[in-house]
Amino acid sequence: MMIEHPPGWRLLTAVAIAAFISLWWSSVPFPYAEGGVFGLFVWVPLVLYWLIRLCVAMVTGWRTLSMRLLLRWLPVPLIVLGVWGVIHLDGSFSARFALSRSGMEQYARSIIDDGGRTDPGCRWAGLYHVCGHYAGEEDGTPPTARLDVTDWPVGGSRCFSWTPNGRPRPQGHEYGLRHLTGPWWGCRGWDGW
Repeated sequence: MMIEHPPGWRLLTAVAIAAFISLWWSSVPFPYAEGGVFGLFVWVPLVLYWLIRLCVAMVTGWRTLSMRLLLRWLPVPLIVLGVWGVIHLDGSFSARFALSRSGMEQYARSIIDDGGRTDPGCRWAGLYHVCGHYAGEEDGTPPTARLDVTDWPVGGSRCFSWTPNGRPRPQGHEYGLRHLTGPWWGCRGWDGW
């Protein structure tokens, strides 16, 4: 393979896997702090590798580069810009939450209906693996079902609170609340930005 040819399926596979991981980790109410580390140690080397290959191709084979060959360089920057745009516009979270909302609402409703008498445990509710907790009526706050998100390999530092009759009471580990829609609130734990 000549050096002026664009990187092939190996780089595209690495970029696609990195894109999936980035979109998954940004699909919670508050993106994971680990996403920044991932960007530094995965996205930066991938983009640098692509740029170096492009510069070498431009210098060594500029006479043989055709428009068709140049178009083969486009998938990597298009994927990178697409992922950035989706994350910036909160699209990955909006999509995952919309697809999971009804399942999570059923689970949250069962937690509140139970009133904290039994441990609701962990389960898949839509596209989120969550562990449910009941927050009873204390200090005049309404009953709340808190669903801690357990995305592997990061810890359970993001959660949803479903409070059908008001705003949830911030619990000891929460460092942020974000109103999502109706009775839904997003929350983050100690490692949140």
